[in-house]
Order: sequence, then C-alpha cells, then structure tokens
Amino acid sequence: MRLAHDAADINSIRVSVGEADAVIGGDMVVTAGAKMLGLMARDRTRVVCNSHEIITGEFTHNTEFSLPSDGMELALTGRLGEQAVSFLEATELARVHLGDSIYANVLILGAAWQQGLLPLSHASIMTALELNRAGVEGNKRAFEIGRWAMVYPEAARASIRRDVVTLPKTLAEKIDFRADRLVAYQGKRLAKRYRKLVENFTDETLKEAVAKSYHKLLSYKDEYEVARLHSEMLEKAVVEQFEDVKSLKFHLAAPVVAKKDKDGHPTKRAFGPWMLGLFGLLKKGKVLRGTPFDPFGYSRERKMERALIREFERDMKELLGLVNRDNLETCVALAELPLQIRGFGHVKARNTAEVAKQREALLAQLRNGPTVAQAAE
Repeated sequence: MRLAHDAADINSIRVSVGEADAVIGGDMVVTAGAKMLGLMARDRTRVVCNSHEIITGEFTHNTEFSLPSDGMELALTGRLGEQAVSFLEATELARVHLGDSIYANVLILGAAWQQGLLPLSHASIMTALELNRAGVEGNKRAFEIGRWAMVYPEAARASIRRDVVTLPKTLAEKIDFRADRLVAYQGKRLAKRYRKLVENFTDETLKEAVAKSYHKLLSYKDEYEVARLHSEMLEKAVVEQFEDVKSLKFHLAAPVVAKKDKDGHPTKRAFGPWMLGLFGLLKKGKVLRGTPFDPFGYSRERKMERALIREFERDMKELLGLVNRDNLETCVALAELPLQIRGFGHVKARNTAEVAKQREALLAQLRNGPTVAQAAE
C-alpha cells in the first residue's frame, strides 16, 4: 500500500520494483519470496518480519518439504543488510501473552510502528482498532506488546522461551525420548524391544538412523493411537488456546463406515463432539494391538505396517554382519528408508512400494560388495 498526505500524490496503487520503504511481514515465506525481494532496495527498505514458520500448501504434496528458515533470513539480510531487518516471534508472543496467535499480525504491526516504519500517530492507530470493532482490547494489547518486544527484545524472547519444550539433543537422550513414547503408545514391552535392537549398533550415525526408523515403524498411527492423542491432548489444547468454544467437529475417514470416492479411496465425514467420549473408550483398546483379537488388525494397511516392522528387524540383523567402514553410507541409507514412508491409506501404500524398490537395490549393493570400478577407486 501507499501512504500520502493527499490522494493526488498517489499516481499508482502498486509499489514498483525497489520502491518499498517498509515491509511488514506476517509470513517469512512470502516476505523472503522473489516477488517481495524485488520490491526492496538496500539503503531504502526496512523490514519487520514474523519469524514463525507457517507451513504452506506445498507441504501437502511434498513429503520431504521443509521450510529453509535460515536461508530465508539470509535472503533478507543479504539484500538489505542486518541493520535494516528485524525478526520477531510474533505468533508465539501472541499465543503466550494473549492466548491466541490470531493477534500476531497486529503485534507485528506494533513492532513496525515502534521501529518508525509507519508514518501514523499512535492515537490514529488506536482509533482505527476501535472503529474496526473486532477484538478491540486484544488488538490494542497486541500492538503494545509488539512495541515492547522491539524495545526489550531479550525480555520478549525470554518470555516465550520458558513455554517452549526442550527437545533431546544427545543420541542417548533421543533414544530415551522415543522409548518413553513407545511406553505411552503400547507399553514397556514394546520399549524394551525397541532398545534391544537399537543398542546392537555402535556407530552413532547408523545407530541414530536405526533409532528413528524403528520408532517410526513401531508406533504406526492406528485407530487406538488416534483415539489416545485426541482424548489426552485435544480438550486441553482447545481450552488453552480458544475461548467460548460452542462445539467440536471431527472429520474422519472412519473404518468400515467410510464411503469411497471414484478412485476407491475412503472419504472423510464430519462427526460431532460425542466422538471425544468414543476416543476415551477406544484408546483403552491398545492392549489388543497386534493380537488376533484386534478388530482393526485385519485391514490391508495394518497388515502392511506389521510386515514392515518384521522386514526392518530382519534387515537390521543382517546389517550387523555386513556393515564396515567402506559401506557405512549405504547401511545408513538402508536404515533411513522407513522415514520416507509417510501418509495414510493409499498414500502410505504408494510410498511403501517406492521404498521397497530402493530397499532391494541397497540390499543387493551390500550383499554383493563394491563393483570392480568402485574397488579400483
């Protein structure tokens, strides 16, 4: 947008290449995109940007998609200089201090105003928020929190740091973390089975690959796990993050009752809040998982998941007798293959088929040893 004292001073609505004076970025992906970067110019443009990672639509199509946050920050600072760019965790600040991340945009607006990027008075902005008549008090507070975060950045970061979960860092901590999750998923016996296989490996890179993949395979998300996660976490999350919730709807492709689309894939349908009660009962059925009494265990997907576990265990036992310094990289690639198996239903089946081809090629390479050309190298 363009601002001027008189409308007659604005000759065009769009901002031309290199003519942006201020960029207020609510989304890192858009702000650091090629189109936006083209509007910016060193020694002219200043940026205040929300550093929170917002997943884009590409995530739904690309299983390997990840946001290159460091690269996006570098693109902005490289073009404008570090002094011209300010990053702020607006989404997390809004969630922690106001109870709802929806205030992030007004919070980042307050930060931009404090940096001198908006040629508007404080009183005029407050009046605008009042005239809008939507979340007036919350938006006013968000604006002031954004200002405070610019003046006292360390205090702002510290205020949300205590609310962030500290993830395991060492390999031993990562293994313990996954073992504990398996206890919650099924029980101590499954966690013991997990540790028994993982502890066979001594090389840290290979051991970590095995630890990640084996945990993923053992904790496949079946009906019992979906029920457990919903019943144990959803209600608490809703209470903490939303106010005055009237009702909940669950969109599920429920087994047996789900209709099929023209391609034969199950479609989702909406279920009411009574599903939470059913989830509470269903989560207790996890003791049936993998037994002949598991009513869901006879589906094609569940059979495939159990077969993948057995296959991985066989492969890793064979790997113990094959691994050496020369083929370590290939061994790690084989151990990491299950991490590529993502999605549910037909999506998971397709990914499994693709991984199976890679598995055969890697196993053949390990069993046959290096080729003559490789040996010569």
